[in-house]
Amino acid sequence: MTDPTKIKIESPGVNVAVVKKDYDGWKFLILKRAEGESYGGFWGFMTGGKKGDETVAQVVVRELREETGLVPDSMWASEYVVQFYEPEYDAIWILPLIVALVPEDAVVELSQENSEYRWLPAGKARHLVSWNNLVNAIDRISEELEIFPARNWVQITA
Repeated sequence: MTDPTKIKIESPGVNVAVVKKDYDGWKFLILKRAEGESYGGFWGFMTGGKKGDETVAQVVVRELREETGLVPDSMWASEYVVQFYEPEYDAIWILPLIVALVPEDAVVELSQENSEYRWLPAGKARHLVSWNNLVNAIDRISEELEIFPARNWVQITA
């Protein structure tokens, strides 16, 4: 019997729920991918690929700075992963979901990877994102933000 061919499973980077708390509650940063980028026109969380021997925390800090100009006050490993089939690489991708807290007065400076952004409460963010994985993540993270930091989160540092 021949060995069955398998679909690759990879974890090439991170998915980041960037959040801030302002005068009327928690907000999620939702980004629209620029045309010409992978998933151009789709709304979602910030994503980033790992380079070399970077830790997850280092990937988050670098990508957050590159894509949005933001610096996190703190970063938290949630117990969630975002998983999906990536047709461009013919592989299943599994990305850890990191929560990055930024200051209330944080100013977003978009790179060319994204064309628009919005700070939205969970109820509106879940209707804008393009994937059910992210709807579920917003629901879970939103509940856990009510007891920030959630007891199942682990703080990470770069």
